[in-house]
Amino acid sequence: MRISFLTGALLIACLSLSGCGDEAPSKKKSVVKKSKAKVAAKKQVLQPKQSEPEKAEPKYVYEPAGRRDPFLPLMKTRRPVSNSGLPLTPLQKFDLGQFRLIGVIVGRNEPMAMVMVPGGKAYVLKRGIKIGKNAGQVIDIREDAVVVEERFYDFAGEYRTSVQEIQLPKRQGV
Repeated sequence: MRISFLTGALLIACLSLSGCGDEAPSKKKSVVKKSKAKVAAKKQVLQPKQSEPEKAEPKYVYEPAGRRDPFLPLMKTRRPVSNSGLPLTPLQKFDLGQFRLIGVIVGRNEPMAMVMVPGGKAYVLKRGIKIGKNAGQVIDIREDAVVVEERFYDFAGEYRTSVQEIQLPKRQGV
């Protein structure tokens, strides 16, 4: 048993030493020579193309005439109608969504409403008062809301009007 073990170990050692030889480095050199030959062939192929006169391709030039500006947002939906150079009132400096309706007085005379702006100031509204950034005007005051008509230009440049309401908040508690 000892002899077969020693014989097997010697056989493995001989086989492992016989695998080492001078053939492996020669294969590496041939690979390097092949790659150098390929590079030289590529250079020869590229050189005739460079010597030919190049054809000048026309350059693309963007013509903005008659086109929409690509850097403007698509959702810029409202542009206010000009107010003929008159100074803005404090009520025209805020969007309709920023107003909070505090109370409504409907009686024998003309109905009135009170709204609060984000700064905490309160203003009294009557029919015909201008309100909001989009040239809005109060057209009706009801018990639960103020109705405002706005005039503006939409994203396509068409003149539009919209009717919006500033609602009185629901009562809390009792």
